[in-house]
Amino acid sequence: MTDGASEWTGHLQELRRRIIAVLVVFTAAALCAFAFSDQAAAFLLAPVSAFGVTLYTFNPAEQFTAYLQLSMWTGAAASSPFLLLQAALFVWPALRPRERRYTLAALIAVPALFFAGAAAAYWFIAPAALRFFLNFGAFDGIQPLWGFKEYLSLLYALMIAAGLFLQTPLLLLFAFAAGITTPQTVARLRPPIILLIFFAAALCTPPDVISQAALGIPLYLLFELTLAAGRLLRGPVRKGRDASPGLYPRRKQ
Repeated sequence: MTDGASEWTGHLQELRRRIIAVLVVFTAAALCAFAFSDQAAAFLLAPVSAFGVTLYTFNPAEQFTAYLQLSMWTGAAASSPFLLLQAALFVWPALRPRERRYTLAALIAVPALFFAGAAAAYWFIAPAALRFFLNFGAFDGIQPLWGFKEYLSLLYALMIAAGLFLQTPLLLLFAFAAGITTPQTVARLRPPIILLIFFAAALCTPPDVISQAALGIPLYLLFELTLAAGRLLRGPVRKGRDASPGLYPRRKQ
């Protein structure tokens, strides 16, 4: 076996070990979540319980399958930082020093922003959405009958969507670092971006100015913080490029 083939086989074996480690951590987290599924369900039911809504199951196995689904999502969320760590360790030897610094920052920022978005969905977006659905058609005589599993699916969707939405600043920073765009270009689009931010805040909050500002202002500050971080990031990147000899170095005089 050649050196290249043996090296490739070694990479595959390392990848296999890391995948198995992630699956073990995921399984352990999911089993722990299932053992405490009553407490986890009580926590997830708090937003709808605040409105006095009673949830129902519509077949004998629905609550059990809902708890299984809850355990799987909880296990995925709990093991996601370990998954990112294993992915970073796998590619670490091939990274340059500057890329390693970015990777370390991403290992902290990605899960932190995701869980911050999920928390915002739990505390603010989900109650606003539930209030809207309860008030919609309140005078047509139709009584709501909500299912337990369907409510959990809605809550999961809102939390995952909010967590992914807060990854946008990282994508923007990646675009700055890769030279796809610049902070100055994005800054020129500030008025429509601000309008889009507060429009999204209006959709995700009750129809009052206080709630909309409570969500819109932090999102706007996050956007400005991303631009500031992008300007700091572009400095080292530009200096590194300027220091490179280029394809055609100048001849000595």
